[in-house]
Parts: sequence; C-alpha cells; structure tokens
Amino acid sequence: QFGDFVAVKNCNLDIYDREFFALLGPSGCGKSTLLRMLAGFESPTEGRIIVDGTDITDLAPYEREKINMMFQSYALFPHMTVESNIGFGLRQEGMAKDEIAQRVNEAMNLVELQKFAKRKPHQLSGGQQQRVALARAIAKKPRIMLLDEPLGALDKRLRQQAQFELMRIQETTGTTFIIVTHDQEEAMTVASRIAVMDHGELVQIATPGDIYEAPESRYVAQFIGDVNIFEGKVTGVSDGYADLAWTGGDAAMKVRASAKVEPGQQVWLAIRPEKLRISLEKPSSPCNVVPGKVDDVGYLGSISHYHVRTGNGQRVTALRANSAHTVERPISWEDSVWLEWPADSGVLLTR
Repeated sequence: QFGDFVAVKNCNLDIYDREFFALLGPSGCGKSTLLRMLAGFESPTEGRIIVDGTDITDLAPYEREKINMMFQSYALFPHMTVESNIGFGLRQEGMAKDEIAQRVNEAMNLVELQKFAKRKPHQLSGGQQQRVALARAIAKKPRIMLLDEPLGALDKRLRQQAQFELMRIQETTGTTFIIVTHDQEEAMTVASRIAVMDHGELVQIATPGDIYEAPESRYVAQFIGDVNIFEGKVTGVSDGYADLAWTGGDAAMKVRASAKVEPGQQVWLAIRPEKLRISLEKPSSPCNVVPGKVDDVGYLGSISHYHVRTGNGQRVTALRANSAHTVERPISWEDSVWLEWPADSGVLLTR
C-alpha cells in the first residue's frame, strides 16, 4: 500500500526455478511495484517473499545476493568503458582481479560485445547499451534476474531481435528471468508463463498458448491480441455445448461450454479474428453465421484484415490469409458478406 492506495493486493504467486516468467498488464496495474518488491526497493505492507525456502522479505537489496535487476533506463555509468561497467558490481564485492576479468569476458561473449569493450556508453547504440546493462547483471551470476521493461527504448526490429537474444541467454545461463512488460507480443514471445495483472491483482496465470486460446475473462481476452466478443444469453446446454441467443441480432450461436452455465444466464462469446471465415456467399451452416457489410480493408501482404459492420452496428474483425491468387472476386469495401466460425473455435466467458 502507498497511503490509502493499494498497488498490489491478494497476490499469491509461485515462480519456478529456471523459468522465464512475464508480468503483463497496462500502466499502473502494479507489475513494476511487484518487481520492485522482489528486488527489495519496496517493502510489502503485508505478506512474505520466499526464495529457495529462505524468507528475504526484510533483506535490503544489496543483501539479496541471488537477485539482480536490469533497469528500464539501463543506468550505465557514462565515464566508464563497457568492460568497467560490466565489472562494477564484482569490484564492489571485492572479487579478485583475474576472476573479475574472466567473468566480464564471459558476459561480453554471451551478449556479443567483445569488440566494444573499450567504448563508453555514449559511443553505443540503444541496442548495444541494453546488452551492456544485461551483461552487467549477468556477470554476477544471479539466481534470479529481474527485468523492468528492458526493451522499451528499442525500435520494433531491434526489440524483436533482442527478445530472441534474451531467450538464448536465459537458456544458456539457466537463470530464472522475471520480466515486466506491457507489450503482449513481447510476453508471448519470451515467456514460458505469463501473469496478467489488473488493478494490482493477478487475473490469470498460464502459458502463452492458454492465455491466448483459453482466456478466463473478457479483460484477458481483450488485453491479449485482437478478439471479437458477442454478448448473449444461454438458451440451452447439451453434449458439452451451449446454445446462445445473440443480444445483437437473430443469429443462433453455439460454443463449447468450457465453464458451467445455465439457461437464461448472460454470457459472452470470444472469437479470434483468424478463426472467422468471411465470404460473399451465405454459408449453409445453421448457426454461428452473422451477416454484415465491409467497413474497412487492411492489406498487410500475407494477410488481409476485414472490419465488418453487423446489422446492430457491432464492428467485427476477420482475417484472411493471402496464400494464393483466388479465383473468386476479392472482397472489398461496402460488400455484403457473411461471417462464419466452427463451434469449437470460440471461448465461452462468464465474466
């Protein structure tokens, strides 16, 4: 708590040894506060932090020998060379010179900075500075590495490259990595598990695949990737499927009943754009067929995005792969189209 404001609440979390774990959420959701508590820069109002069976809640940051943190700003010393920056923490510990040199050399090799050893931070690009900060943290051989938005200062291409570098380094060192990010793609790429946060609470913890394919709430479904959400009421449940009456129209909908629901209950059907089929001809299927008119078309080379306006004004997004020269007339603006999807491809949400 900060005064009356509760930044992180009811947070019970286990992170496994050698795991690449991501804390994901919008600005102000409590993820950086949680990371700072692990580092020792904030003290929990209540609760404990246990590492390897040892309670470290009351230890100062410099006493948490197994934990190291890489800051978003990198916090490099401008007057020191790359190798001096990397070896700073080891010198502070009073390590022998030859061992420092060996550790610094290992860390530079790992992040491929050997030829920049004598340069100062202002002579490096943003991506190179990021690697220096990472090497400095790795040189101490921590058990746990905390990364606070470590790639925020990089452009998109460098970010993507750096994400795979982080994964390679984590795998090579066997260190537990805990990364804080608001970038869904970044979390989905690097992490073995993701904790999605909202208003200081953990709303879902799962693998990237489960978070995307089986979100437990509308918040998670909408935060991770694009999604279409249809509101409806359950009209019947049988053989593991729920029949829905769509609030926005007369289309009958059917979805696998992943949660326990009862007739009359208000629910939401979440369907990813890539699961929708868009066509000019009306499909023969009796359910999960919605008519509409094309509002917008975005051509992105390998795929096209179609924004379709349904009869009740709801905007629905569908994706279509441009995998071959199609023989049928291409779908364009103002076309009347039909959207269809299999009953197994949607997710039933109760909250």
